[in-house]
Amino acid sequence: MAAKKVPVAVQLVLALDASASVDAREFRLQIDGLAAAFADPEVLREVENLKPLGAAIAVVQWGGPGETRVVLPFTPIQNAREAKAFGFRASLIRRWLYGSSTSIADGIAGSQALIETADFQAGRQIIDVSGDGADNGGGNLAAARARARAAGITINGLPIMADDAGLADYYLNHVIAGDSAFAEPARNFADFARAIKEKLLRELRLPES
Repeated sequence: MAAKKVPVAVQLVLALDASASVDAREFRLQIDGLAAAFADPEVLREVENLKPLGAAIAVVQWGGPGETRVVLPFTPIQNAREAKAFGFRASLIRRWLYGSSTSIADGIAGSQALIETADFQAGRQIIDVSGDGADNGGGNLAAARARARAAGITINGLPIMADDAGLADYYLNHVIAGDSAFAEPARNFADFARAIKEKLLRELRLPES
């Protein structure tokens, strides 16, 4: 008999771009911004508001086809102290690849598989895709997006417009999916910390009844 899954308010996969277009400094800005967000008082307040169920959050790195990897497994977060601990663990993440291409499709598919095989179950399941370019990995992005949506998973986007001023529109039209889906653009990698904080505030916030 399958083990019973642990209920949480939200399951969230943070999918970080590790493709070849992201250099070492830019990748570090993603990690530092993510870690800082989980120490931010506003984010911590939203975590506390999720009691008693809390959240389960994971981090993956994605690049080309077949290159998505879990770098921080699903972690239950029920209070500010656990959120800060998660942020510290996130700060220690190391890059494991310089992806051969930019396969957003693979990042979404890998994140969906992680959600569906996790020990947690949530009313809200979210994939949070951060990236600095359009999909060029040869996979079927439309199909990956459709499969996630059919499974009840929301895909939000954080387009990093360092090299492409039109990337926000691309994410709106080709990446995000779900009735409540949204994109939070970052002007460049230095703006990632602000964007990921704003994104987390919306993703962790309880829906209005």
